[in-house]
Amino acid sequence: MPPTLTDAERKALLAELRALAGALLQKLWLPSAQVCVLQLRVPGQNLLAVIDARLGMAALSEARPTSPGSAPTSQATLRRALEGAQLKGAALQLAADRRTPAPRLDFETEHGPRSLIGEEALVLVDGGRRIVWASAGAGADRRPGATFPEAVELELGTAAPLLARGELVRGALQREEEAGLAARRKEVAARLRAQVQKLRRTLAAVEEDGARAGRADLDRARAELLLPVASRLPRGAREARVQDWAHASDDGVPLEVVIALDPALSAAELAARWLKKAKRYQAAAARISARRGEVTAQLAAAEALLEQALAAGDAASLSLVENQLGAKRASGQRADSATERLPYRTFRSRSGAPILVGRGARDNDALTRLARGNDLWLHARGATGAHVVIPGAGDSPDSDTLGDAALLAAHFSSYRGQGGVEIAWTRRKHVRKPKGAAAGSVLISQEKVLRVRLDEARLAELLRSEGG
Repeated sequence: MPPTLTDAERKALLAELRALAGALLQKLWLPSAQVCVLQLRVPGQNLLAVIDARLGMAALSEARPTSPGSAPTSQATLRRALEGAQLKGAALQLAADRRTPAPRLDFETEHGPRSLIGEEALVLVDGGRRIVWASAGAGADRRPGATFPEAVELELGTAAPLLARGELVRGALQREEEAGLAARRKEVAARLRAQVQKLRRTLAAVEEDGARAGRADLDRARAELLLPVASRLPRGAREARVQDWAHASDDGVPLEVVIALDPALSAAELAARWLKKAKRYQAAAARISARRGEVTAQLAAAEALLEQALAAGDAASLSLVENQLGAKRASGQRADSATERLPYRTFRSRSGAPILVGRGARDNDALTRLARGNDLWLHARGATGAHVVIPGAGDSPDSDTLGDAALLAAHFSSYRGQGGVEIAWTRRKHVRKPKGAAAGSVLISQEKVLRVRLDEARLAELLRSEGG
């Protein structure tokens, strides 16, 4: 459970933010639907602030979000609504329909004044109290377009800075990011559980087909016994007693077999039906056996992926599961846990983050399609080579992971072995494939360039990490 703040603590935190009036909003993130992190520019430095609807808190922060993969889809909408905003003030207010005060950050934007309020969920209102944007969970009375209720502003006073601010804010961010990751993990696990259940039903149906195919020999044997005597049996007979010379006793006495008949059919018609059925299933026996193997492998792969999803402890690990799940869905191929071929190889950076490297030109296309919009994408400049992706890299990628990915991009290119290589990198959303272009060919925008030097020891360590 999140800690409870007193009004005095809320005022002390807001007073620090109020002192930053005039700061420019540069970026913002939504680690979850209840938390917004804002990067503010003041003369000489950048500062971070966080507004937490669950805690009813807005405060300066020393931490930034580390799991952007769990960000709500409405993050982009809020960014556009506050683009280029200037902080005008901070306040603690009590809406007419609420019992608990909520923090409010006031901004001046190109669209006029707007205020970001943190009460149960996050709400953005304009100068006329019209709700411009609301995060998930805001409720029916806080939908965009509705009018925000009248509110009373509480005096902040001149409270001293809260000594435990750093610990309190770090804890709030960590809890919200964990909650966002847990929700995303739950969604992925639900999709995989549904897939597992469907495959189990499919396997049961295939097993039933296999059992029917196994009974085809019995149908053929009954038909072959019945045909020699079929003309002597009257229509409407319920059984036939025939001699089975293939199973004679030691004294040469054939085994008597009783065959149940269908009174609605003649014996010859019934024997022909059995033979036709036996022929059909015997012809399908090989296909049924192959299908049983395929579905069994699919089920094993889905169950293994489900275990991997449930065990994912961070956004990057969960992104790997989502990428594999997306690869299966996009290809439409039947997965085999032993022989399935992914379009990329997986390496681990020195910090443990996954790095995906395309296996070839067509695989490069597949890897780039699978990557998420904010994943990092790398490629050796002016050379043929692998597409490299860092899933879940966040807004400020880890420099060690970026360097390791660049080293792999250089190694898996026509520049392999050279002392210094320029590596282009950008977000996946800035990479597109022109219509009709050759496999692996792309156009990129917002390109940044990183020059990487050959480090044979580090490269060897990276190559050993494959599959880890």
